[in-house]
Amino acid sequence: MLKPFAFPKTVRILKRYEFVEFYSFGKAVHSSGFVLVYKSGQYGRSRIGITVSRKVGNAVVRNRIKRRVREYYRLHSIAVPNDWDFHVIAKKPASTFSFQQTIAMLAGLFDKFAKIAVVAPAAIPQNHLV
Repeated sequence: MLKPFAFPKTVRILKRYEFVEFYSFGKAVHSSGFVLVYKSGQYGRSRIGITVSRKVGNAVVRNRIKRRVREYYRLHSIAVPNDWDFHVIAKKPASTFSFQQTIAMLAGLFDKFAKIAVVAPAAIPQNHLV
C-alpha cells in the first residue's frame, strides 16, 4: 500500500538509457534556473527524472534542488496529462533560489509545456449521430 505522499519508483526515470532517449526524442523549454525536456511516454503515466550537475554546487545543494523539484512534481502531477516523460535539468543559478522561487520557476516551465504540447482532442467518428 502506498503512502498518500509517496514518490514511488514507477513515476521516476532512473535508468541511463531512458535519460539518453531525451536527447533523441525530447523537446525542451528553458528558464533561467532549469531546463524542462519532455517527450511522449509509453507507460500510461507521467514520469520525471532530475539531473543536477556538480557544476551547480556541492552534494548538499544538489540534493536540496532535487528534493524541491520532486516536491513540486509530487504536488502538481495531477495537473500533468498522463503519458509524458519529463527530465528536469538544473542550471547553476538554481543553487541560489529559495523554495518559492524554485516553485515559481518550475510552474512557469510546466505552463510553457502545457501551451506547447497541447494534446489534440480525440477525433469524432464519421458515423457518429448527434
